[in-house]
Amino acid sequence: MCEQETDWQFTREDLQRTPSVGCGWTVEREELDRAKACALIYSASRKLQLPQITSSTACIYLHRFFMRHTLKEFHHYNIAATCLFFACKAEETLRKLDVFIPIIVYYASKGNRKATPGTSEFDKWRAVILGTEVVLLEALCFDMVVDHPHVALAQLLERQQVDRRVAQMAWGFIADCMRLPICIVYGSRTIAGAAVELATRVAPQDARTGLDPSWADRAGLQHSEVDQVVQWLLDFYSREAQARRAQPAEAAQTPASSPPANSSPMPHQSSPK
Repeated sequence: MCEQETDWQFTREDLQRTPSVGCGWTVEREELDRAKACALIYSASRKLQLPQITSSTACIYLHRFFMRHTLKEFHHYNIAATCLFFACKAEETLRKLDVFIPIIVYYASKGNRKATPGTSEFDKWRAVILGTEVVLLEALCFDMVVDHPHVALAQLLERQQVDRRVAQMAWGFIADCMRLPICIVYGSRTIAGAAVELATRVAPQDARTGLDPSWADRAGLQHSEVDQVVQWLLDFYSREAQARRAQPAEAAQTPASSPPANSSPMPHQSSPK
């Protein structure tokens, strides 16, 4: 698999035939599960005081992973934990498991569980994270290099006279883009441009005055792709809001209490209804 494909650029059509979709997930359900996993990554990263680059790297790893494996076989929270722990190594922002696991468990369970070192809960998560690292590396084809839209956004904002409020909104939209597989469909410059475009649309009128109307052309961006990313993000916001209204709070998640028969530390899940 790694010899055949190490190019991590996919299409929207590829997302309609992922391994998870093949196991019964809808495209929308998979997108929501990926977003929940990345939300866990961001929450834990803030508590662990990790730089944004580390959490972004973890999200990219997660989206790449689920182009190879299914949500039926690997729970999204377990992969989120593994991706973040591995991203800490890749970005040289190491955190010890004694500190890392209790924070992951707290946010994964919405504060309902504790996993202090020496407890069975801690040992279960430790087995999941360490046991899945090899699977993650194989799924990534040992390719740990990622192209961050944050760098492209910083360069874009530096070239333009952008109001501080627009810039802050753009950084927030970049983070939301990383929650979705946008980062494996579009290039980093396009994502950065979409973040600025959406920020200018929602910012107060007086915050938009300093931005050159032809900024996207001057940056060499394709308007059609920028608009596609913006629309994708807006559509997701709408679906996410609908899901929150329609469903009760997600039940607290925990890794399997013991490895299944195939020696995998990951819990198996049923296909969504």
